[in-house]
Amino acid sequence: MRDLPVSIYDTAWKNAIESYIVSIDMTARNVQDEAKKKGLPWDIAKGFDTFLPISAPVSPGIVKDPHDVELWLSVNGKMRQHDSTNLMLFQIGRQLSDISRVMTLEKGDIVLTGTPKGVGPVVPGDVMEAGLKVDGRDIDEARIKVEVKERHGLYDFAET
Repeated sequence: MRDLPVSIYDTAWKNAIESYIVSIDMTARNVQDEAKKKGLPWDIAKGFDTFLPISAPVSPGIVKDPHDVELWLSVNGKMRQHDSTNLMLFQIGRQLSDISRVMTLEKGDIVLTGTPKGVGPVVPGDVMEAGLKVDGRDIDEARIKVEVKERHGLYDFAET
């Protein structure tokens, strides 16, 4: 994908898409807030185990127009996010073009294109479900169901 077209309006980028996925992009807000207070990068707040569950791949043949897909997320059966990809500030071709100016995109790379409004906290015991609809039809491969669990391990967050 190194040679993406300069024009963001060209559709050649579609040939670079192997598949689409749905993901739930988690953020440890306590870690993020602490890093921001100190003027530090906060990417660590997204790097914990289990923080990016993804769906099975969805064929580009199913997602004919990625700018006309419904994305949704529910927590404990209550819809929290539900919007169309036609609301994205920058379309996929533009995003890939911008990214490829900074780094080489390789086969298998995952690019997250944004999050619909409705971001909010979850707690252990919550069940998150997410998916996408094409032409009003749920796509089974794109469904994710995740139970939020307390993470146990070597890392203990403490404000410094």
